[in-house]
Amino acid sequence: MSFSSQRFHLVGIGGAGMSGLARLLRGIGSQVSGSDAAGGTLLDRLCSEGIDAWVGCQPERITGTDGYVIRSAAVPAGDDEVQQCVRAGFTSLLYAEAVGRLSEGRRTLAVAGTHGKTTTTALLVSALRSAGMDPSHLIGGEVPELGGNGHGGTGAEFVVEACEFNRSFHNLRPAAAAILNVDHDHFDCFPSTAELVEAFAGYLARVRPGGIALVEESVPRAVLATLRSDVRIMTVGAGLWADVRAVDAREDLGRWSFVPIVEGRRLPRIGLALSGRHNMSNALFALGLATLAGADPTGACAGIAGFAGVRRRFELHAGARGGALINDYAHHPAEIRAVIRTARSRFPGRRLLVAFQPHQHQRTLCLLPQFAEVLAEAEQSVVADIYGARESAQMQAAVSAQDLVQAIRDRGGRSELGGSVQRLPARVAELRQDDELVLVLGAGDIDRAVEEILLVL
Repeated sequence: MSFSSQRFHLVGIGGAGMSGLARLLRGIGSQVSGSDAAGGTLLDRLCSEGIDAWVGCQPERITGTDGYVIRSAAVPAGDDEVQQCVRAGFTSLLYAEAVGRLSEGRRTLAVAGTHGKTTTTALLVSALRSAGMDPSHLIGGEVPELGGNGHGGTGAEFVVEACEFNRSFHNLRPAAAAILNVDHDHFDCFPSTAELVEAFAGYLARVRPGGIALVEESVPRAVLATLRSDVRIMTVGAGLWADVRAVDAREDLGRWSFVPIVEGRRLPRIGLALSGRHNMSNALFALGLATLAGADPTGACAGIAGFAGVRRRFELHAGARGGALINDYAHHPAEIRAVIRTARSRFPGRRLLVAFQPHQHQRTLCLLPQFAEVLAEAEQSVVADIYGARESAQMQAAVSAQDLVQAIRDRGGRSELGGSVQRLPARVAELRQDDELVLVLGAGDIDRAVEEILLVL
């Protein structure tokens, strides 16, 4: 590791990234403690795993006179626990900076892209493990079969989900860096497409000398402009000249099987347990990175085929009365379209009711026509109140759930207001018709409504 101490205190430890980091650090023998303002399931799990973690700001509980205090982006540098650590000689780092240090100390395989990076990162870990390797990993979602979102492995490899938000992936120093796709999503960070492209180019510029950039074949060429001359570019896609591609692809009720070809070598056929054509592309990226890392191709293929999925990525649930529900993190029009089309493939002939919670007012405003167009594809939709995050009162007043409902109706779709997440189960029960398949979509707190919705299905 690129750290001079094995003592770490994490402020905001209950978050998706920070909890994974806590697990990774503890897994490689570090002394880890932490706190979180709200608590919750992740914090409870960390405590059950033996990590000293608590709810609220309690500076008096911090021990040690040296080490690192790591804070999430939501925690200010003046936080009382952070300041107590600094007084005790701890070095203060943001989460992204700490992950960057980890990437310097190991052979890092990074997965970036607007869509699909969590699933692809998990697929890559599964491929490496199946090939007999034990990488450390940080994944932005809960993956039960991998033991959670973070792990400190014994191998030299560090697999990390590389997030573009706040340009945090600029802290990484990967040996191999993937870009699955480039799409506009974080408008608060990248007001223009040019700034988004520049950010992804900056990520690739951090690839180590002699490293590899694995990019989807349609990624803008400008993204590759800053690559070092000694970094090798490999492409993934459907084109005949793609370095990593699939042939003889077949679909069976939304699940795909294919024969992967990596640099001209034909590998064993993979039948995915995951649903959706998009996961064939995710699997190709995972397989490409795994083979580049030296994994046995046959073992890697088996690991990808056997991977069951990430929590809240096309997660299928049975209702109490015989109905069905798909719970998914989709919060961008492209992701919603992928879920809807996959649902139609898995459940042909079924009507769809989409319960959607928009995430961020700015994203909703900037992509309002695209959201309306894709949600109009469902037989009906229920739009919950917008989940605001990091936004001004002016921005919150600029768009509402009612605006999206009206835009869906203007495009010929059926849509109703859902109100708060607490009201959503009752609204779904009231509006659902003809044994409709329910899709619960969004990146906010709509997941809280799933259990109650299942009771009425």
